[in-house]
Amino acid sequence: MTNNLCAAELAIYIALAIPILYLLAKHGRPGLLGWLFLFIFSSLRIVGSALGLKSSSPTASIISSVGLSPLLLATSGILHEARFYRVAGLDQKLEWALALFYHIFVVGGVALTAAGSAKLQSHEESVEKAEKLVKAGIAILTVCWVALVAGTVASFIAPVRKSALGRAGTMLLSAVSFALVFIGIRVFYSLVYLCTQNPSLNPTTGSLAVRVILGFLSELIAVLAFLVVGLMTRNASKQTRERIDMLPVSRTSH
Repeated sequence: MTNNLCAAELAIYIALAIPILYLLAKHGRPGLLGWLFLFIFSSLRIVGSALGLKSSSPTASIISSVGLSPLLLATSGILHEARFYRVAGLDQKLEWALALFYHIFVVGGVALTAAGSAKLQSHEESVEKAEKLVKAGIAILTVCWVALVAGTVASFIAPVRKSALGRAGTMLLSAVSFALVFIGIRVFYSLVYLCTQNPSLNPTTGSLAVRVILGFLSELIAVLAFLVVGLMTRNASKQTRERIDMLPVSRTSH
């Protein structure tokens, strides 16, 4: 049954990687961070499930823990794109600075989680010290999820740009808010497992029902939500370029 889940995950994410690459090209610079990290997330899921088909190796378990970070970073990037289109009078420099700070924070959390998971698997150091690293890392990732929720709420409250771009931003923002529910399920599933080390909650060897519902499906629903809305808003970047190209003409005629 474990191999069946890995095989299904492998096939699904190989199929999803193609439209994600398409959206990465279509969404351009505003959506670069979001769709690039969504592709990285899919790639990690492909690698992790391929390793899981061979055996429940420590590497597969570590990849499963690390794989959550690109999904958080993808959500952050799509939120950034939504704000770029939707929010009127947006300070672009501040937005990029916040995005950079968020990425550093997530990388720090996943580094601690991966280091702790590796030590737990290899028994290089005391179990207690390794568990502290893991708990600190997943705690940081949980805070990162909370920050995304706060950013999404703030984006809904912010002044809205009255244009087709504003509507595209609202659609992307709605996808982010929907996906955050399922990403939250996945984050707290990891938090509970890494803090309790309950074997039935293990993301690679635990209960199949738990792994499917709390792990596989929660991630897949979030990714599919992004894909659907990403396809619906795929021309927003082109509209932005057209508006910029028209600015000199408008000024000249004025």
